Amino acid sequence: MAAKKNVLKTMHDLTAKQRKFVDIYVANFGNISKTEAARQAGYVAKDPSTIASKITNPNLNPHVVRYMEKKIAIERNKYANPLRSFKRFEKFGDNAEKKNQFAAAINAEFRSGQLAGMYIDKKEITNNTLEGMNREQLEKRLSELEAKIGEAKNIIDVTPEKVTTEQ
Repeated sequence: MAAKKNVLKTMHDLTAKQRKFVDIYVANFGNISKTEAARQAGYVAKDPSTIASKITNPNLNPHVVRYMEKKIAIERNKYANPLRSFKRFEKFGDNAEKKNQFAAAINAEFRSGQLAGMYIDKKEITNNTLEGMNREQLEKRLSELEAKIGEAKNIIDVTPEKVTTEQ
């Protein structure tokens, strides 16, 4: 029996099952495995993981992989669009307002404003360490610390005395 001729396939040459597999896998990306997508697409075998692996192998099925990459790029662009988020927040706010859930409506409006950059949470952290001070500030800080300590009446002097050795 003669082997099948190896013909370069395009995305238009996808079978219905291959198209369904990619659509299911991309729609549930991150939630299901390739094996589960193959099962849901209708592939029946003893080991569906091998079928899923073969379908997504660029050496065996480059046309399927190209179609999958195209679908993933469309999904990425859909979620990278801020207009979509504005519309969703508007819908959430309108639905909440219709149900007299004003806190949720205000929150949706606030999040929409955050997305637009109108509300910026700005926090400033200052480090008052010795390294960041100039000489005057250091002297002032030392005098403050000396004042806190007081006259140092309770401090015991442990400085060693100078010993002179006479011969």
